[in-house]
Amino acid sequence: MKAILREHFQAEIAKAQLALEAKKFADAWTALQRAHILGQMYPVPHAIAHWEMLKLAWLQRDIKEIHGQFWQTVWAAPLTLLFGRKRSLRDGKVNLENTQRMSIPDDLLEILKQ
Repeated sequence: MKAILREHFQAEIAKAQLALEAKKFADAWTALQRAHILGQMYPVPHAIAHWEMLKLAWLQRDIKEIHGQFWQTVWAAPLTLLFGRKRSLRDGKVNLENTQRMSIPDDLLEILKQ
């Protein structure tokens, strides 16, 4: 992972942690989804993003999200190693089917191009 990408990934994780401390769950999800988009092509950051999402889902007692994030966390690193560059970018939540595409914010697309 390039340094600039790592920096933005870590910044989004930090934003999520601050939002959690303030009980701003929607803001935490947004930051974690952004971190997921940035880290999705790299096994460890991808797993970290899902782990953080699993913890947030647990705090919210969102059973569907807990179940989905548990399996996403378990399989994030191995599947990224196998298919990471071939998958379309996603936000990491379990609200989309694997075949659905989503729009990526322009600022993240610019970071990913660097």
